[in-house]
Amino acid sequence: MVEKLTQSLEDYLEAILFLEKKNRVARVKDIAEALKVQMPSVTGAVRILKEKGLVDYEKNSYITLTGRGTKIARSIYNKHQIVQRFLSEVLMVKEDEAESIACQIEHAMPGSIAARLESFTDFVLSDKVPLGQFRDETGDY
Repeated sequence: MVEKLTQSLEDYLEAILFLEKKNRVARVKDIAEALKVQMPSVTGAVRILKEKGLVDYEKNSYITLTGRGTKIARSIYNKHQIVQRFLSEVLMVKEDEAESIACQIEHAMPGSIAARLESFTDFVLSDKVPLGQFRDETGDY
């Protein structure tokens, strides 16, 4: 059974994933800047993630995701992308608002629902659905 992570710990995993992609490794300072938190908060979260086997980290060293940590972080990021795309491209929510809302929803949405939302979004954005008519009839929110 997969242990449920807090929203905060999921945010740390996602931040580490982005930093690894950008810099190959993450540092406590970089994570703190990315998440707008204090460095001691990062250290505490990284310690918990290490205990759970999701990151590799030694004091005053770089932080890297383990294979399991990478898998979880990618899943979180994928859900974020699916929700953000639905909000911005289907519902026409402004990009910054869609980003903020996606950050909240990604943590509560099971993967099975994310897959359904992705399929629905793809279908709605195909030429099979008169999305323009929907937008004309509903107008701006």
